[in-house]
Amino acid sequence: MNSLSSVNKPHACHLCDISFNKKYNLKRHLESVHAEQLSSASEESSGMAYNTPSEHYEPPYKRCRVVESHDHVNEESSEEEDSESEKEVEDDEESANEEEEERPSSDLEDNPIYQDWLEEANEATEDMWKTKFEKCINEGMSEDQAGEGAHVKTLWAVKRNFFARFKDFLSSYLHLKDDDTYQDITWDLEDKMEKGMDINTALNRVIPKHQSKFAGLFIQEEECDNEEESEDDEEQ
Repeated sequence: MNSLSSVNKPHACHLCDISFNKKYNLKRHLESVHAEQLSSASEESSGMAYNTPSEHYEPPYKRCRVVESHDHVNEESSEEEDSESEKEVEDDEESANEEEEERPSSDLEDNPIYQDWLEEANEATEDMWKTKFEKCINEGMSEDQAGEGAHVKTLWAVKRNFFARFKDFLSSYLHLKDDDTYQDITWDLEDKMEKGMDINTALNRVIPKHQSKFAGLFIQEEECDNEEESEDDEEQ
């Protein structure tokens, strides 16, 4: 077959040397001329798969759909696993953040003001603690267990007392922070402490230095006291 005929008739029969210019003509040629050959070739290639029923045999279209279904399930499983992994990471991050928030700060533990407030809060709730402690002892607990139980049951009261003191301090600070006299005193204190003076010594030196600034405040108090005494004398 020359190249010109192959160009004009590109659809060649693989069982003979005939070529066709259209695919439809080749198909009709195979079905009419080579039907027996195609049938025997099909049986040899497939064996008895098509003639003998098998419980494991699945038509090609069904196998294709099963594969696609499995791929879809695998994709969904993969997406679910990724989603669960992301959720676990987020949960771990949230747990770590919560642990960091709940973990006490060494700065708080070392601050003497916080320690003083905590001690005062414990003293204010001491009677409540003793009552809880005795109740735990009467229930048959050891002294260590009773002490721990009393601590747990009175902790809410200690916290409330502690933060009440903190609130009072913040309220005072917010009223003082813009006051000129307060600023002068704190700047003087900080200057002396930066030079190595301890806080108690600095307070003992700075407060007397600025006491005269409060003279007007005490004069008002004295005037009020004098007025009250005068009113008492008149009533008598």
